[in-house]
Amino acid sequence: MPNTFTQGNRHIALWGGGFPRTTGASGKWLCIPTGHMQAYLSMGTSVGAPDTSYNPSLTADDLGVIIWNAPSTIVVTKCRIWYAQGASVNTTHALCLMRYDIDADGTLSNGAEVAGPDTDAGSDDYTTLAHTDLTMTTDTEIGEDQVLIAMIYCIDAINAAITGKCVIEYTM
Repeated sequence: MPNTFTQGNRHIALWGGGFPRTTGASGKWLCIPTGHMQAYLSMGTSVGAPDTSYNPSLTADDLGVIIWNAPSTIVVTKCRIWYAQGASVNTTHALCLMRYDIDADGTLSNGAEVAGPDTDAGSDDYTTLAHTDLTMTTDTEIGEDQVLIAMIYCIDAINAAITGKCVIEYTM
């Protein structure tokens, strides 16, 4: 039973799965899917941080499969991202959990890091299922009109197949 005097009830959310063919996606922030993904969605090419805005002018279906939203305000307390390559090409990874404001049409704005970006210096191929516990920022409150997007950045190279899974702990 949680001690409600010192901390709120903790909840867990998890999402992820296999990306569609990722050939040519090295050096891009790839959004981890929450369900079936027909085409990967990229949120920028700077390893320093993902893009802070996005307009789904032709990609609303792709955006719909990468966002996670709570119907109440939450505070994210922990984030772990699992990832694996699907072939023998070795690569290092950067990982990030972003928060965005979302409007009625799905346009994302005011993106901010909730956790990460952190880099895993290990060079992984299909022999390694790796995970990274991301460094939490001080900006971890997520409002009901905001969404979370977890991302992986393959730094050195990428295989045609890759999987990712995001696990967050949060309080309400």
